[in-house]
Amino acid sequence: MALINKIKGLSKRKKIILSVSAAVIVIAAVAVCILIANNNYLATTMRLLRVEGTVNIEDNNGTSKPVMDNIRFQSGDALNTGSDGLASVSLDDTKIVTLQSDSRAEFRKNRKKLELKLTKGALFFEVTEHLKEDEVFEIETSNMTAGIRGTSGYIYYDEEGREAIVVTDGVVKIIGRNPDTGEVKTAEIRGGEQATVYLFNDRTKDSVEFHLDKLSEDDVPRDIIRNIIDNDQLIDKICADTGWDKKKLLDILNDAIEPSEEITPTPTEAPGETEVTATPTPQGDAEITPTVTPEGTATPTPGGSATPTPAKDAEPTLTPTPVPTPTEEPTPTPTDTDPSGSSWTDPEPTEAPPEPTATPTATPSPTPTSTPTPSPTPAPKIPDRDSIPSGYMEEVQWDEDNLIFIFWGTDDTTGEDGGYIGYVDGKWIKLKYKYSEEGNAVTETYYYTKNGRKVVYYEETYR
Repeated sequence: MALINKIKGLSKRKKIILSVSAAVIVIAAVAVCILIANNNYLATTMRLLRVEGTVNIEDNNGTSKPVMDNIRFQSGDALNTGSDGLASVSLDDTKIVTLQSDSRAEFRKNRKKLELKLTKGALFFEVTEHLKEDEVFEIETSNMTAGIRGTSGYIYYDEEGREAIVVTDGVVKIIGRNPDTGEVKTAEIRGGEQATVYLFNDRTKDSVEFHLDKLSEDDVPRDIIRNIIDNDQLIDKICADTGWDKKKLLDILNDAIEPSEEITPTPTEAPGETEVTATPTPQGDAEITPTVTPEGTATPTPGGSATPTPAKDAEPTLTPTPVPTPTEEPTPTPTDTDPSGSSWTDPEPTEAPPEPTATPTATPSPTPTSTPTPSPTPAPKIPDRDSIPSGYMEEVQWDEDNLIFIFWGTDDTTGEDGGYIGYVDGKWIKLKYKYSEEGNAVTETYYYTKNGRKVVYYEETYR
């Protein structure tokens, strides 16, 4: 009341100045609120950053939305990619996800809680700043939830349909759920590790298990390398956290071009065979020097060489010799057979046969030809038990007949589960393990990765 009386006591001029000042203050406050709200909108809006190949966006009613750069995503929208598709979405200024080919993800957002539901395929995520205490960012699959705080990684469905996560830096807490038993388990996965969720419906306890693998550069999924290789800051951070070698990752990616892995060998020289440089093949009108002629068109000489056939344009006048001349028995030269069934002499000529000018009058002395003895195949190496790495002492399989050697143990360096090892090409290597059920059959598979491909080391199915 006293303040009102003071205002009433002011002169008209002072009242006008006071009114203008108050209006300016109100306008400034409104402008600040608008600016703050606008900046918050820009920082938290989900929008499309990049598109390659076939990509489709659906709203929560299943209606397709136009695909264009920076198009906004609403809560409930879904993103789909085709077999040639790829799409990156900025969730805000610090979070980016890239949906890989043949994938689908649904986006849900409520204030500071952000959820992605991956229902198919794979995605790569990157969070450049650690989340605040009141922020939540989760990526879900059918039976797993990954809580992302400030890391990067890759979440996908493997070839058996199981959910898996690879953490490329930092730590991610995952939760596994078995919808049939209701059991829930949690685990923390660190940079360079992969976890796969296994569900078992024949039990109520331990019906959820995480199979943990420590990945080397050769084990890293190629999609991960493609997503990080052009981001120097990110790849340096990942290599520092995992111990992976940046150059090796790049080399692996360059070597992983699929067409080169499926090249059909040119049908020229097979391994271990003598190179054929000038041996004529009995096809078409080509000139040949047959060793064996079914109609007796030429008489074999003791040295294993046949009388040359006249050139194509010469008139052949050779008379068949049904009975060989009873001279010294020639030593047959080993012959090879081409795919058409014809045969030819020892393939080591250095020049083409000369044009015949007259019937040879002299026969060279027979030269003994020894039959080559193939080199014996070295016996496979069987490891000495003393060569088993330290810590791997619990035997799983030891089958010298089939050369199957699998051991399990504890890594002496870290004191953690050392997993499985097997003997391959004269050395011990890390093995991965899979357990699968189909009907009443149970299959256990031990495998490793070579040149980006899965190689089964040992597999057993039993009932």
